[in-house]
Amino acid sequence: MPPVKYPYSLNYSLATFLVMLVLMLLLFSNVAASNSTASWIIYGVFVLVFLLISALLLVKRILPAIQGKTALEFNNICLIDYLRNITVDWKDVKSIEFIRGRSSSILLLNLKWASDYGSEIAIPLRFVKGKDEDICNQAQVYLEQFGSDVIL
Repeated sequence: MPPVKYPYSLNYSLATFLVMLVLMLLLFSNVAASNSTASWIIYGVFVLVFLLISALLLVKRILPAIQGKTALEFNNICLIDYLRNITVDWKDVKSIEFIRGRSSSILLLNLKWASDYGSEIAIPLRFVKGKDEDICNQAQVYLEQFGSDVIL
């Protein structure tokens, strides 16, 4: 079976940045109306936090999405989560669950034993381009074909 690669989602990354920007503009309008030195100092702290988070979002999510890089990959040997640099062999996965959330869904891997990440690994599909249910179904297909029934 050929590897299946899902790229980063540019839409969700840009939407996240846009929401943060709108919140910063709302905060600015309140600070500008208050005419208080303390509120400008507090706003300055929020601007620094906003700039740091924006830079992180740009480097970790927006640029990889523009470059078309892979966020999640299924191949014959393992599942690779490039968002958090996690690789899980199919033979180590006991089952896969699909958890639907408000803003995004989660692909939950139940492992046969506890790893460095615990006995469950939750992969949020928020920054992965594609339909969440289709991604889960594809993961199920790979698990059925390449997973092992042997539990050590």
